[in-house]
Amino acid sequence: MRRIVHAIDRLSILAGRSISVLLVGAMLIIVYEIAVRTIFGVSNVWAFDLTTYLCGAVYMIGGTYTLCKGKHVTLDLLSSKLAPRTRSTLNCCTFFLFALFVSVLLWKGGVNAIESLRIGETSGSPWDAPIYPVRFLIPAGALLILLQGIANFFRDLYMAVKGEEFDAS
Repeated sequence: MRRIVHAIDRLSILAGRSISVLLVGAMLIIVYEIAVRTIFGVSNVWAFDLTTYLCGAVYMIGGTYTLCKGKHVTLDLLSSKLAPRTRSTLNCCTFFLFALFVSVLLWKGGVNAIESLRIGETSGSPWDAPIYPVRFLIPAGALLILLQGIANFFRDLYMAVKGEEFDAS
């Protein structure tokens, strides 16, 4: 089990680090667009769409990295006051709601992505870029987040049962 949890952690970290370079690309596009608009008084039809697509990719795929590192936003007003073992037990109980939500996102996102590919959906903007590659990021991100959630569940389960930290390394 430790090897599986460790492999999922490595995948989440690799995905997060790999996708983070898209933020640099988005930033460069925004700087370029501002410079061209300010200096020459023209704008590019593709800049807004491409920046949105790049940031959407970071949001969907980067979520797994955030979950792996425990840096996601949580409502820990009560849970922060609990003992680690009790907090892990609570996390195990709420995992099933998390898994249900992410599974529906994976399923419906996959259905929508396949339909988008089937009809050749485009953005409808003046650039009219294909949108189905971006739509496939939703089920891909959901799958990665679900895998990381499962790894975290096993950590919490170990803490709840044994009362000690799970070492996946």
